[in-house]
Amino acid sequence: MKENLSKREANKIHKKETFLDAAEKLFAEKGFENTSIDEVVKKAGLTKRTLYQYFQSKEDLYYAVALSGARLLAKASFDALERGENVRDKIHLANLAHLSFYKEYPDSFRILNYLPANQQNIEASPHYQEIKQIDAARMRSLASLSEAALSDGSINPNLDMQKAMFFGFFSAFSLLFTVAFTDKSIWQALSMDEDEFLKFSFNLFTNALK
Repeated sequence: MKENLSKREANKIHKKETFLDAAEKLFAEKGFENTSIDEVVKKAGLTKRTLYQYFQSKEDLYYAVALSGARLLAKASFDALERGENVRDKIHLANLAHLSFYKEYPDSFRILNYLPANQQNIEASPHYQEIKQIDAARMRSLASLSEAALSDGSINPNLDMQKAMFFGFFSAFSLLFTVAFTDKSIWQALSMDEDEFLKFSFNLFTNALK
């Protein structure tokens, strides 16, 4: 594809990717609050004026970095929902997809799940709005499972289907969030390692839907 681009277009793409690579490393290492635009510019070897040609604000840059992770996670979730034999299985596989993403891309997971304080800049960010659209599509896919759950018998019919699936999916995601941003004492107190703790918890969430 890049062969068909003009030199000017290719140069613009290269500069944007250079900023994103520099920002991702700094955000992963230091966090959003402790990373300055000046540091990103210096690491990228470009100018602040050039950076603002691609990103409206520090928050917009942050969500541009997060966007690649959001796309990867969404694809993994959609693929998992396609593979499952029934609704409960689909939810379990989607949760395992989140676990795999967390383990394979821990920095991306943390970046994707941190919310900067300046809400005005966040809402104004085109990259944040794209992430919201991706998340909305994932939520629609999950919501579409409600009707299937009524007919395939994989979820206890005495449960409120919408609440049950919300629990099955978001409890696992919330647990990953907790693990990513807290110390390790939760599972160490149970004489388990992180992987054992997460898999046990995910199975527990899934079995609660029976």
